[in-house]
Parts: sequence; C-alpha cells; structure tokens
Amino acid sequence: MRPRRTAEPAGEFLENVCQVRVRFQEVDSLLVTWHGHYLSYFEEGRHAFGRQYGFGYQHMIAAGFVAPLVHAELDYLSPSRFGEVLEVRTRLYFVDGARLHFSYRITGEDGQVKVEGHTIQVFTDAQGQLSFCRPRFFEAFLEEWKGSTQRA
Repeated sequence: MRPRRTAEPAGEFLENVCQVRVRFQEVDSLLVTWHGHYLSYFEEGRHAFGRQYGFGYQHMIAAGFVAPLVHAELDYLSPSRFGEVLEVRTRLYFVDGARLHFSYRITGEDGQVKVEGHTIQVFTDAQGQLSFCRPRFFEAFLEEWKGSTQRA
C-alpha cells in the first residue's frame, strides 16, 4: 500500500465505528460503489460520532456555529459492491486550532480496507464569519472527553 499524501495526525483522538450498507443507487453498472459516495459514508461516520459523544451538528447550531468542510482527501484501495456492509471507523483528533480533523477507514465484510481518508472542517458563525479561536462549546467538549481519548 502506498503512503498517504497527508499523514494521519498523531496524538489523542476519540473514535466511533458504525456500519453502512452499499445501496443499489450508490453503484455503477458494474455494481461497484461510485467513488463519490464514500464522502457520504464519511458523513454517516461523523453523524454516528456525534450521536455517541454528544457532538453533532445540532449541538453546533444550538451554540450558533456551523462547521463547513474545507478539505477532503480519500485513497481508494479496494472496490466495494452492491449489498456489502461496510464498517466506517471515524476518529476525531484533538488538534490545535479552531478546526475539526476527522480521519476515516472503511473496511469490507472480509476486513479488507476499501478507503482511507480525512476531512478538515472549520467553525463559522451562522453568517459565515470564520472563527479563529475555538468556540466555547468545542472547548467544553474537548475538556469533557479528554480522559477518554486514545493515542495514535
């Protein structure tokens, strides 16, 4: 396997694992998952992460913020197919700055890695003004879960 273009961050992270099933509308004529749908699987991983840790989009919006995606990187390693159940492993790294750095590993039922990647999101207020400092609700989230993190 070739090295990733952008290395996964080192340090503390929280992790969630969820499953998605490849639906018929997500495959091409060869019944292979169309590459763009992996971003949707990343999104499902972030939603499952938010449900587990109490840090979903509804929490951000309630605090007056949104977190638009500003960078996505994916490495396609093996195809997935219609009907296959995929495991989406999502990690949020505790990095410096006012941003969210998630990494993802999607594996198939046979344990084979299908896709690896990461996304970066920033915080803005409801009007789209970029936040250069961590919002209070994000600082509180980090503090609440600091003792539960794992290390890469």
